[in-house]
Amino acid sequence: MGWRTIVIENSAKLSLKNNSLVIQQAESITIPLEDIDSLVLDGEGIVLSKNLLVELSKFKINTIICDDKHLPSTTILAYSQASRGTKTARAQLDLPASTRKQLWRKIIMQKIQNQADVLACFNLQNSDLLELSKTVRSGDVSNNEALAARLYFSRLFEDATRRKPTWYNAALNYGYAIVRSNIARSVAARGLISMIGLNHHSELNQYNLVDDLIEPFRAVVDQHILADIAILHSIDTDDFLTRTDRHAIIDILNKNVIIKNKKFSVKAAVDIVVDSFVTAILEDNVEALELPEIIH
Repeated sequence: MGWRTIVIENSAKLSLKNNSLVIQQAESITIPLEDIDSLVLDGEGIVLSKNLLVELSKFKINTIICDDKHLPSTTILAYSQASRGTKTARAQLDLPASTRKQLWRKIIMQKIQNQADVLACFNLQNSDLLELSKTVRSGDVSNNEALAARLYFSRLFEDATRRKPTWYNAALNYGYAIVRSNIARSVAARGLISMIGLNHHSELNQYNLVDDLIEPFRAVVDQHILADIAILHSIDTDDFLTRTDRHAIIDILNKNVIIKNKKFSVKAAVDIVVDSFVTAILEDNVEALELPEIIH
C-alpha cells in the first residue's frame, strides 16, 4: 500500500512508464505507483492516458478529480477488486433488517459521542450530546442524529444548519470529501456494494454505504479543521479555500484516532472499520463493528 499523496494543481501530462507515474510539466518527475496512496487532480489542462488509469486502479490508488472550485467531485475506483466479493456482497444483501438497524444505532452512538468529545476539546458544553448518544434506539427512530447535529454545530460554529457560505463549511466539506473517497476505495476493495447502505438509501447515490460509514469520522474532520487548519487560514471574509488550506486539509488522513484503545491514522482506521463491517455482516454480529474515537 502506498503512502504518498500527490496533488497536481497546474497543467500537466501524466503517463505510465515501468509501473511509475510520469508527471510532465516544466520538468519531468517520475514516481513509482507502489509509493502512491492518493492522486488529486486539481488543475486545468491535465491530460492522462487510459493505460495510466488502468494501472492506477490496479495499484488501488485513490484518484480524486476536483471541480472548478477545487472541491473533490469524482473518485475513480477499480471494478471487482475483491477475490471473495460475491460472498461479501451476498451477505450484505441478505443482512437482516434488525442487524442493519442495530449497526446504524452503533454508528450514530459513536458519531454523537465523537461530537461531544470535540466540544469538550474546545471547552464547550456537551452534556446534552452525551445524553443523546446514550439514548439512540435501534435504527435511530427518534432521530437523535439530527437533534445532536443542531446542538453540535450551533455550539461549534453558531450555525445549526451548516448552510451558510462560510470558510468553515467549505473546509469541512473538503475534509469530508477526502475521507469519503478513501472509504469508497476501501469499500470497493472488499467487494461490498457501495449503493446498498444501512440507513442511506437514495436511488441517486452510488455511495450510500460509504455515507453510512463516514459518520463517526466527520467529527474527526471537524476537530482537524478547528485545531489545525483555521489558524493557517489568511482570508476571513469568504468561503474560498487557499492552496495552503487544501494541502493542510488533505493531511486529515494522517491524523490519529483511537480504535480499541490503540492509535491509528485515519487512513489505517478506514480499513479497520471497513474490514470489521465485513466481519459484522458475514457473522451477523453487531459487536464486530469497530469505530473510531476522538483523541482528546
